[in-house]
Formats: sequence, C-alpha cells, structure tokens
Amino acid sequence: MKVHFIRSGERRYSIQIERRDAPTLIMDPAPGYDPDIPHDMVHFIVEAALGLKSGVFGQIAAGGDAGSFRLERDDRLSAKDRQRAARKQGEKGAKQLKAQGREGELSELAAFLFDIGWRIRSRPDSAAQRAALAEADRVRASLSQAERARINAAEPRIIADFDRLSIAWRALNVGEALVLDWPSGKIG
Repeated sequence: MKVHFIRSGERRYSIQIERRDAPTLIMDPAPGYDPDIPHDMVHFIVEAALGLKSGVFGQIAAGGDAGSFRLERDDRLSAKDRQRAARKQGEKGAKQLKAQGREGELSELAAFLFDIGWRIRSRPDSAAQRAALAEADRVRASLSQAERARINAAEPRIIADFDRLSIAWRALNVGEALVLDWPSGKIG
C-alpha cells in the first residue's frame, strides 16, 4: 500500500492511499496540519513501528476506510456503481472500527505520547508544554506494563522516523507529496 501525504496548501494537507486489491482512498483536507509532521503521518509512523493491524493504516490495508477516508472519484464507473462501491467500503470500514478493540485505542494513545515526546526535544519550556507532559504521564499510567514495554522498544525507530520524515515533509512545496510504503515506512 502506498500512502501519499500531499502538501495541498500553505497550511493544509491531504492523503491519497493506493491499495493493491481495493479502491484508492482519499482524505481532503486531512486534519492536524503541522509544518513539521502532520497528525496522520504521526499515526502512520507509530502504527508501522508498533505493528498495529487495527490502527488507522492497518484497517485501510485490510480493505477498510478507518471511518474517515472516502473513495477517490472514478469516472470510469457509473453513478450507481460508485454509490455501490462507496456503500460497500463504508460497511467494511464500520465493521473494522467496531472490531478494532484495544489496538485502535493504543494507536491514539501512542501517537499522542510520541508526538509530545518528539516535539518537546526542540521547543522551549512553557506552561502549555508542562501541561502536555502531565497529560502524557496520565496516558502512560493508563497503559498496561506490556503496552509500555512495546512502546519503549519501538521508541528509537519512531523518533528516528519522525526526524527523517519531518525533514522530507518540510522540504515539500505546495502540490508535492511524500509517498510512504505501508508498513515499512520507506519513502517510495
């Protein structure tokens, strides 16, 4: 699966996902634009490193839509066939969302923890930063011992990927894309 993170505006991004055995998905605009690393790229990196199969990108790789992507318009299909494909895609995505269990929640929690941890390294101390760290401590305490161990083991890879991909992301001009292979995270 190829995931295109597209800088679609000065403070805007979108995502296009090409899947081998399923229709192409898009999200435009995507939430959580950031000049260093957008929110969904954080999820991509964290989920790949942790091997989460029920996170956002694992669900999409399995044929779902993670509840937030839609089918790319395909003018080769009739309106009726497009509606049918969209309905089938939505049904599969909804089924996966219901079945995601703790992995879906772990994706959100780990993405939050790594995002905070990575950003703190380069930003000056502030009240907002201290509040975020306090929230991160609460989130970390809510994890099981096994989940904390899994997150700790993945930390070097995740931080290195954040560093590497944020450089590539910042270098993009409007209209350009950073294309990543799932689940390797390699630029492709």
